Amino acid sequence: MEEELFTELLAKKLSGDISADELAAFNRLVAGNASYQKEFEAIKSYWTQDDEPYENIVSIFDNIKARAGIVDTIAPEQDNVIEISAPRYTFPWLRTAVAVAAIMIISIGVYLVKTKSAQETELAQLQTKSNSLAHVKLPDGTLVTLNSLSVLKYPKHFNGQTREVYLSGEGYFDVASDHTHPFIVHTEKTAIKVLGTAFDLKSYANDGQFEATLFRGSIQATLNNEPTSSILLKPADKLIVNASGPQLTKETYAETAWMTHKLIFKNEPFNLLANSLVRKYGLNIVFKDTRLKSIKLSGEFENENIEQVLVSLQIVTKFNYKVSGNTIYIF
Repeated sequence: MEEELFTELLAKKLSGDISADELAAFNRLVAGNASYQKEFEAIKSYWTQDDEPYENIVSIFDNIKARAGIVDTIAPEQDNVIEISAPRYTFPWLRTAVAVAAIMIISIGVYLVKTKSAQETELAQLQTKSNSLAHVKLPDGTLVTLNSLSVLKYPKHFNGQTREVYLSGEGYFDVASDHTHPFIVHTEKTAIKVLGTAFDLKSYANDGQFEATLFRGSIQATLNNEPTSSILLKPADKLIVNASGPQLTKETYAETAWMTHKLIFKNEPFNLLANSLVRKYGLNIVFKDTRLKSIKLSGEFENENIEQVLVSLQIVTKFNYKVSGNTIYIF
């Protein structure tokens, strides 16, 4: 559609990544549509201001969303969804990148939307942006807190013998007790079965590993590649599943730090930490020296901006970094 093309070309123009043909197409769209021209001028004006990111751009994004037919709630009856953004970080080099990324997010509908695939017409979908959390109360009373860049799919109403939801990313579940209807969370690597309990699941595809941490009650984990066997967790247990197979360890204070916008890591490979930084700050990280990926790092951050984090990490390990647009290169 023309609206989608305009949004795509607008983001490319603002990021400087637009070809001559695309620029000509963009100019034709703006010249022939007064609302496009007004929108473009408004965003250009924002670009030249010195305000903090997001201060003046919200209304512009609302207009874009309205034009594209994107809504901020899954369904009118779901007033139980609350999205919380982390504190703003003010580092000038990210100002343009953040706004461009936000436009691209809008253009692909990364908001609370309904799933549209035929096989999932009965599932609602909650999807979070980078640098934000969301809280939702499921139809059975279960409370879920969703971490950045995560997706939770769940029925509008639980029917049948089980209560089943689908998670990609990270979520903290406080499951409403119902001994006759087990609660099951499906992830890429496992299915977690519970009755009434509190636990954290971390299942980001790019991390290459799955983590389940139990805080109250009990959960039963079944690996997708070993459906005939299961692992029972008791409080304070932490299950990690990666290329080396499953292993049980104990929880630390770091598993739920993300719920208060903190980033806590202990002996974590640099590549996994980089993924957490991507989710927290809304940028890209590329390792030019792949040997750095396996370096183990420990630390704790909350309100620091990305450059402060990287400078702090440079104190404990030797590496350099370069910023180019919305990408940080580690070498």
